Amino acid sequence: MTQRKIDKKIKSGCGSGVREAYKPWIKIWDIQSRGVSHLVPGVKFHRTHHLLSNAERDYHLILEQDPSIIDIREQFPLLTQAETQAIASSLNYRHPVYPGTQVPVVMTTDFLITFIDSSGEERLAARSVKYRKEFEEAGIREQNRMAEKFEIEAKYWALRKVEWKLVLHENLSQVKIANLVILRTYAIIHPSLPTDKNINSLIEYIAGSKTDQLPLRALLEKASKAIFIEYMGVKRLFHHLLWTGRLEADLTARVISLSEPLRVRVRELPIPVTQTFEVPRHA
Repeated sequence: MTQRKIDKKIKSGCGSGVREAYKPWIKIWDIQSRGVSHLVPGVKFHRTHHLLSNAERDYHLILEQDPSIIDIREQFPLLTQAETQAIASSLNYRHPVYPGTQVPVVMTTDFLITFIDSSGEERLAARSVKYRKEFEEAGIREQNRMAEKFEIEAKYWALRKVEWKLVLHENLSQVKIANLVILRTYAIIHPSLPTDKNINSLIEYIAGSKTDQLPLRALLEKASKAIFIEYMGVKRLFHHLLWTGRLEADLTARVISLSEPLRVRVRELPIPVTQTFEVPRHA
């Protein structure tokens, strides 16, 4: 890596843009990850997301389903290098450099998130995602070095009045992640299904049903007959409404099964946002 290459990446727009126009600073072919990298076609923002580990993939899934989040920018660069160098110097830490060079690394944050807070204002939050075992299996020197880099990152965002947190993958609900994997397949369904008429009909039926007293398949079969939509259409629409938040269920309790009851609640519009957003509870 050379400074010329870095300047060229900046000029080409890497690390800039929002939503669909955003270009991650790091793409999966740029580095060798110790985990499994993923190219994930977005369903909330129609671009491909570059996720460098299973942990990032799982956390992205949680972010993508949160209705309060309006932008997700992964592999976000902490520019300029001069600023992170100054922060490192102020902390009396050695700034990372690219291997075999004296070129300062362009440090990155795994996710820069834009969300709508409870007052309706747009806010930013920065998150780094790691495995706890990365720390536990590292030696003392390596643990200290990780902590130093995180402190540089945290101070960079603090200077911008942006909350930064470290998210440990082990603290995320694996049951919820499994459920979101299921629901995400229904995030985009044929436009003939999520019409106002169909949504209102299904929501009205669900609101009047004791959803926890019969298996989900039986509930959806009854709904199909009541609102005159074939069963597979009702199933798709039901799961779509769980993904979008119009219907609510405890996704952390157990994995959704058609053979078991699922307690479902109707969420009234407008969909309220959380105090900050859902994910920090797991941070």
